[in-house]
Parts: sequence; C-alpha cells; structure tokens
Amino acid sequence: MAYNEARQFYELASKSKSPLIILNKNYCADAHAVALALFALLPKMGAKPEIFSSSVADTHLFSFLPAAANIRNQVVSPQKTVITFEGLKQHPRIEHKIDERGFHIHVFNDNATGEKNSVKLTDSVFRHDLIITIGLPDLEAIGEFYDNNSDLFYRTPIINIDHSPENEHYGQLNLINLTATSISELVYELINELDPKLFDDNIATCLLAGMIEKTKSFRSPKVTPRSLQIASGLMAIGANRERIIQQLYQTKSVGTLKLWGRILMRLTTNDSQKLAHAEINETDFKETGTDETMLPALIEELIASIPTIEISAIFYEKENQKYCLVITEKNIDLRRLVETQNCQSQKNCVTKLITGENEVFLHELATFCS
Repeated sequence: MAYNEARQFYELASKSKSPLIILNKNYCADAHAVALALFALLPKMGAKPEIFSSSVADTHLFSFLPAAANIRNQVVSPQKTVITFEGLKQHPRIEHKIDERGFHIHVFNDNATGEKNSVKLTDSVFRHDLIITIGLPDLEAIGEFYDNNSDLFYRTPIINIDHSPENEHYGQLNLINLTATSISELVYELINELDPKLFDDNIATCLLAGMIEKTKSFRSPKVTPRSLQIASGLMAIGANRERIIQQLYQTKSVGTLKLWGRILMRLTTNDSQKLAHAEINETDFKETGTDETMLPALIEELIASIPTIEISAIFYEKENQKYCLVITEKNIDLRRLVETQNCQSQKNCVTKLITGENEVFLHELATFCS
C-alpha cells in the first residue's frame, strides 16, 4: 500500500462522521470480513459507520465475528431535509398527518407577536458523508439500493477497495491491489501503513478470517510468502485462528454434509476445460434441511479439493426456477466467458457460459463471483 494512498484514506475517513460501507449484492465472504474490520476501525477515527449488504441473508458463515449482526440489508433514513423557520426564537408546537396528498407538517407558534416568520427549505442532504465500497467492480453491483439512491453516489466521495482486475476505478480514491490474494490482505497493508497501533484483536480476527476463507486455509495456489507473513502478523496481534478454523471447517451441520455428498455423487468434470459441474433440485434442499446460501462455501471447497479444476458450477432449483452458481479461484474474467441473451434482470437471465469455442451450459444465471 503506497503511503500517499493510505494518507488519502485517513484524510477522508477522519473527516467523515457517518460513513456507509457497501458490499456486493453477490455474497463474498472475504468482503464481509473486511466490512466488519472497518466497522471496528472507523470509530477510532471518530466515525459512526453503517454496513449495507443486500445479501445479508448469506452472512451466516461469519456470524461468529464481532459485530456481524450490524450488517443490514436496508439503510435507515439515508436522506434528510432541513426546514428552517427564520426568526422563530422559541420552540413551536409541531403536529403532522399523512393523507392521500402526502405528508403534512403543522407548526404552531403559540408565542407569536404578529411577526411573520419566513420558511426556508434546504436541499435534501444525505446523512452519510462517505461511501466505502468493498469488492464491487462497479456501482451497478450494489443492486437496487444504487438504482434508488443514485444521487447519494454522485454527491458523496467514494473509497473503492478491491483486488479484482474487473474493477472500473469509479471512486474518488481507488485502493486496488491486483497482487493481493484477498481484500483482507489489502486492508491489512492499509492499516499497517496508517498506524499499526490501530489494530486490535477484533480487527485482526476479522482480517484473518477473510484471508483463511478466501485462500481455503492457505491451500490456494495464489497464496504468497507475503500472505503467510501477514497471517502470522495478525495472529501475533491477537487474531483468534483456532476459533476461525473451528467455525469455518469444523462445525458443518449434518445437513450441509449430506448436501455436499449429493453434489459429489452428481459431479461431472472436464479436465481439458478445467471445469466441474453438478445439478441439484429443491428436493435435495428439502431433504437435507439446507438452502442455496450453503452453496458458495461448498463450491469453493470443491475447487480447492480438485487442483485440475478452475471453474465450478452448480445448477439448482428454487421456487420452480433454475439457476446456476459459478465460482472460480483463478484469475479468470467470467464476464468474458458469459454471453447474455434476452436478459430481463441480473437475477434471472438466460446465459451461455463459454470456455474456448465450445458451448458448455445454457441455463439461467443467478449470480457469479470471481
């Protein structure tokens, strides 16, 4: 992390009173761990942060981390409007009502002396004065919240934190490191450059959890000596590695193991295309007591377990609709592998997943994460 980038981050963060941390609508555990680390870091700079994720239902993987319950799938009062009654010197009596015409405010000045008070309506002001995006290649990856609050993103400075080559550098400050094995590793470098004294047990545990999950406990071929050095440093600070390993790898439910078994039974691999895929249905979820939120962790473990595979896909059913979850641990631009046709929405579109010149799949794509 370059010194000037770290200082720019500090300048923006220290001036902020209400930063909003935003995650990708497609769940990414590493990014969620970083969000929780920043949630613990920013108050040390005088800020009161909030975390938004439309995929909050998928956060069970890191539910054991400090402040995990603070990830919200909606932003409370994202915008405020100031009404000024110039010349009013005492507290008035205020009433309001809502009818078919809208919201009405009635102000009664019981101590009025006959003077007329002018009313001034200030332009709408957003409560959040800084946006920090984590693992978002572009703003559209936020989902409906971006569509419904586009003015917020035009008026508010954005710190864009990512390690993906797909990132479009849309922030006023872009902290992008393509060589980092995880966003957690990148943020460790950021904090370490700012001031190592900012670390505490909670921040260290969050970042180590993100690194362990992203690298599959450092089994990924992308792991570097620097990654291992950072992990060692986080444990020296106080990161609880034992609890992370226990929660991520030693607490799988019987239902999860049964679902994993069904995936393995139906797994088809193509070593020449470095591809593995399987299909499950709603009956599988019902009989194992699981749901589609369990799939990302299982499919990533699948990639880590088969070294010849670079792309894994699971076709599944939900409410009589067919979806496909595609994940890769390699530096593969999935956008170039996917050709979209007749797309009606991000979550329900007919797609072709192409590897080389051969058509492999024709299914509806729910989400993909690289």
